[in-house]
Amino acid sequence: MHPVIALSDIHGQLLVFPALAKLRLKYPEAEVVFLGDYQDSFHHHTGVSVAQKIQAMQVANPNKIFAIQGNHDAAAWESLTGQNEYWLEMGGEDIIAETMAIEGRSPADMTEAITMFKHEHVGLFDWIGALPLNIQIGKLFFVHAGLELSLADPIEDTLPHNKYWLREDYWYGKNAPNYAHNPLDCAIVTGHTPTGLITGLYDGSAAATTLRNRTVSPRGVLTVQYENEYARFFIDGGNHSSTAAHIGNIAVFDADNGTLLEAIEDN
Repeated sequence: MHPVIALSDIHGQLLVFPALAKLRLKYPEAEVVFLGDYQDSFHHHTGVSVAQKIQAMQVANPNKIFAIQGNHDAAAWESLTGQNEYWLEMGGEDIIAETMAIEGRSPADMTEAITMFKHEHVGLFDWIGALPLNIQIGKLFFVHAGLELSLADPIEDTLPHNKYWLREDYWYGKNAPNYAHNPLDCAIVTGHTPTGLITGLYDGSAAATTLRNRTVSPRGVLTVQYENEYARFFIDGGNHSSTAAHIGNIAVFDADNGTLLEAIEDN
């Protein structure tokens, strides 16, 4: 058995880290994969603190801690490097204001706050901007939103933007509302969309593993799997718009065979 712990779409929720630490005691040799979207929430403006925590974990243990980029992280990096102002206008200013307060700074206005923030956190956001869009560990392939499964080589041919933005085009491919098949020789693990929003039909026999779907929470881990194929796992627990205390899902997989070992689902 080769356990890998995965969690996605933390969206500023710092309370996920004690739960993760407890699970790591059970699987001390497991790698941990963060699937993106460390920023932005209706309730938490502490995305910088979340990113700092993950970066510190990775620096301390680079062979065990992995992180990929989500669409919210890409948006933050683009705005802070002057490519657009989308992230700043869609909540980034709240994160900057919260960060200034946490750090005991008193900028005169938001313009000064943004300037100070860019200066003080350039290293962190350079790290975010350089995060990979996907990684593979054994029979597990991790990507924030999905792949274009109908392409000749979904991993290599899917556009970078789509790897962190796909929704229905990944769930269904060209046959909505039927779930797409997984053509890869490994399981695919994604976040991006709260699992309670994902529905579909099978155009063939569903694997028995789908019977445990979302056992604790309607936003729990969703398994989409046809017989004789590797699964596609959706793990976004809905932190972006849930209650302030909600910490989402943490999943444990076996990289030897691409299966789900257990899921911590916050209801």
